Amino acid sequence: MRRRVLVTGAGRGIGLSIAETLAGKGYDLDLLVSSAHSADILRGASFVKDAGARVHAVDLADRSAVTSFTAGWQGDLWGVVNNAGICKTFGILDSGDDPLDDVLGTNLVGPYILTKGLVRHLSRPGRIVNIASQLGQEGRAGYSAYCASKFGVIGMTKCWAKELGADGITVNAVCPGWVGTEMSFKDVDRMAVEQGVSPEQFYAGICEPLELKRFNTPAEVANLVAFLLSDEASGITGRDWLMQTVWNQQ
Repeated sequence: MRRRVLVTGAGRGIGLSIAETLAGKGYDLDLLVSSAHSADILRGASFVKDAGARVHAVDLADRSAVTSFTAGWQGDLWGVVNNAGICKTFGILDSGDDPLDDVLGTNLVGPYILTKGLVRHLSRPGRIVNIASQLGQEGRAGYSAYCASKFGVIGMTKCWAKELGADGITVNAVCPGWVGTEMSFKDVDRMAVEQGVSPEQFYAGICEPLELKRFNTPAEVANLVAFLLSDEASGITGRDWLMQTVWNQQ
């Protein structure tokens, strides 16, 4: 029997790379995306067809939708990869629509409800991998909601590791910094304009303190997730894995 793994936020960026990597390693996949449109696009991907993956449209910020999804789950489950997330900037002195509820709903509350609803289906041993962030370890001005959500993901990871360890279920968090996704490069372009420099100059400034002098790739994040899902990682739990030195603009 192939091991069954659920991946959220699988329609693009890091989540898509995780899904492709796990499909290549022979996992039986369930892939969550936030909209029916994204689900239709993902179903058309060749790796999804080849792997026989099931694609589900579930908005993690919708508690009732998540609860309904977990209530209808059938079968055993080897692992859950809580990858889906959103990032919206908003400072404590800013006025207007505060994104706190949206960010916490998708990044923290959604994964909590999803995993709580599925944990009874997890095999013993089993795996939970949460995608946190560099900003789950380090604050940044203007990112209060996002940092709160990702600090929360790390705290949740450490609690679950203690609660589930006796059953052989490992729980770890991966904390990427800058990753070379389309969304990241849009952020680079935006912040470069704000700083009055070229995107190339801004990118070079971000990369200067990093050991690798570049962004990580989505595939590199996916490879770490794949390791944490594997038998080789059976003795590792309750850890938050920062991939490179923290870059902090402020």
